[in-house]
Amino acid sequence: MATMKAIVRTGLGPEQMFLQDVPIPEIEDHEALVRVKAVGVCGTDAHIWSGHVNTEIPVIVGHEFSGIVEKVGSRTSGVAVGDRIVSRLNIGVCGTCRNCLTGNPHMCEERTCPGFKLDGAYAEYIRIDAKQLLKLSDNVSFEEGAVVEPMAIVAHALLQRAKVEVEDVVVVYGPGPIGLIAMQMARIAGAAKVYMVGTNVDEPQRLPLAEKLGADKVFNAQKDDVEKEIRALNDGKGVDLVIDASGAPAAINAGIRLLRRQGRMCVLGLPTKREITVEWLTAAEKSLEIITTYSSAPSAWNMVVSMLGRGAIDAKSLISHLMPMADFKEVFSEITKGNAVKCVLIP
Repeated sequence: MATMKAIVRTGLGPEQMFLQDVPIPEIEDHEALVRVKAVGVCGTDAHIWSGHVNTEIPVIVGHEFSGIVEKVGSRTSGVAVGDRIVSRLNIGVCGTCRNCLTGNPHMCEERTCPGFKLDGAYAEYIRIDAKQLLKLSDNVSFEEGAVVEPMAIVAHALLQRAKVEVEDVVVVYGPGPIGLIAMQMARIAGAAKVYMVGTNVDEPQRLPLAEKLGADKVFNAQKDDVEKEIRALNDGKGVDLVIDASGAPAAINAGIRLLRRQGRMCVLGLPTKREITVEWLTAAEKSLEIITTYSSAPSAWNMVVSMLGRGAIDAKSLISHLMPMADFKEVFSEITKGNAVKCVLIP
């Protein structure tokens, strides 16, 4: 039996992931076998590494990937051997529930995702439902393709749900990959000003990158009076849209205070606790729209692939670490130390 290298989670405790030889997966009639060319390291993957997220075990981790179609099943269409692809992740959806029928299969209760219950992309090959595949433009690298999944999450949240309006003044809390993508998409969608807020840990790398990618001004919440300074830049007024990409209660509440009446908050960051303290009365008195979001609708992927293909958004600058898959422990160490923006592994 032919084998491949893969990173397998074998236990639910910390650091229970190992590079192993495993069988190359066999595909079913509706599936494609994809040779993985690049795979992004998600923040959730880092939480799996630290033992804070449960999965099936054993399981191959990873879900942000690009690659080349190596083989297709007999009941596939629209995809061929040799295609350069990325893949949506809506596996096992029912197709008949309200969410599926309204174009939101990512919210189907039957949905599952590679890297959690199914074997994922930290491997040389992955089997995937061929209907999930999208072709990459030839001018988009595989490394950039590995960033499509988090970009689709932002596109769904920001462009389809919160809906940036032309001339909005926007504040982004959290200059990680999601926040840096959101900052760029807000600008693409017509925002007049976009400000980025981080903390001390972001000063060496992430805040300068935010400036490079087009932030009108960056702030350190641990050093600057962010609310006062942004209001001063906005003629004393509150802002139109706050994007929280941090999940930090302090940032969420600062955003609520900074928003104008009937302003909007797009919640992208996930808190580390299920319950957090939020200034709910302030939000109610301002009649704020607070838009939460999770995962990404299929149409958001088409948006992102188009943006990348025409060079409208910079994914390459987000990649701070491009390393062989065998060095995955070093990658997780860099993430834990706060030294990384976006890490991509090469099988």
